[in-house]
Amino acid sequence: MKKLSVSPFALLFLAGQGFAQIPCGQFICFAIDVKCDAGANPNACPAGIAPGGAASTTVASGVTPDGQVVGSYLDSVGRQHGFLLSAGQFTTIDVPGSGSTSASGINPSGDIVGSYTAPYIAGVSDVASAEPPAYCPAVNSPACSKGFLYQHGKFSTVLFPGHHGATPAHIAPDGTIYGCLHDFDLMLSMFGAVWSRFGNTSLMANGTEVADGMARPMSMSNGATPDGHMIVGWWGDMITGRRHGFIVRDGQFESYDVPGATVTLTATWDVNPFQQFVGTYVAGGVRHGFLQNPDGSAPVNIDFPGAAATIAFGINPGGVIVGQYTMSGQVHGFVAIPTTN
Repeated sequence: MKKLSVSPFALLFLAGQGFAQIPCGQFICFAIDVKCDAGANPNACPAGIAPGGAASTTVASGVTPDGQVVGSYLDSVGRQHGFLLSAGQFTTIDVPGSGSTSASGINPSGDIVGSYTAPYIAGVSDVASAEPPAYCPAVNSPACSKGFLYQHGKFSTVLFPGHHGATPAHIAPDGTIYGCLHDFDLMLSMFGAVWSRFGNTSLMANGTEVADGMARPMSMSNGATPDGHMIVGWWGDMITGRRHGFIVRDGQFESYDVPGATVTLTATWDVNPFQQFVGTYVAGGVRHGFLQNPDGSAPVNIDFPGAAATIAFGINPGGVIVGQYTMSGQVHGFVAIPTTN
């Protein structure tokens, strides 16, 4: 196996923030917590974080080939914000006027996708005549969750025609967006969806994303190879209640589960151009991250050292993985850089 030089990539995380590198199986891991240095100008801190403070929760969701990371964090009062980590510096991403924002995907051009919560305003946001981006029928209703695209310094709403809510997960180099549509719940009305310049498709009945046209509710299309020929995501079995991963290759749908007698859940979250895909699974009550290589070999476990749970959300062309881990009840983001290639 050829050694992969990780130093230049690692410097992106070490610069300015002092991220510690930790041996992590076949990876070198870096913990990520949105924070602000003590003594910093408060105006330069991420939103809701005071100098010397840190987020109560940090999740890393997407990573570019050159090491820019996007995700979300909870501030000191529990409000959710999106973030961009670039060259060791955090920048807050908030959709104007939203109740919360989460950034989940970024492409090589720097276009960012995610979701936000439209505010509930009695008699305004809950009426049938309300514009779809502003429609919010009740506090905490899934219909209030809208998708967004942040491109060239401007926000635009991402919604599927005829549906109230959407959750984009990742965005391809050509601007194609992968995620899900939904209405008033995140179960039977939630279907994997794709937004592209060629039109919108979904995993609803008679959809064109898969050849068989079968409806697959409780599903989410999370990422794809740049050519779109391989899409990954997860779906829920309505009979057993179990969650599985899925792969769509050239329109052919196939379910995917991490092998093992004690595995009770699998979810696939992203795939890179070389068909390496990542996600999470639960075995024996413990949640792990995983990397599946295209040769069909056994999945590689991704467990942040000492963590009670690990989830892998994103992978870039170099095999660099981002996600979250839980330790002592607190959620942190991480970056995992492979030591071999």
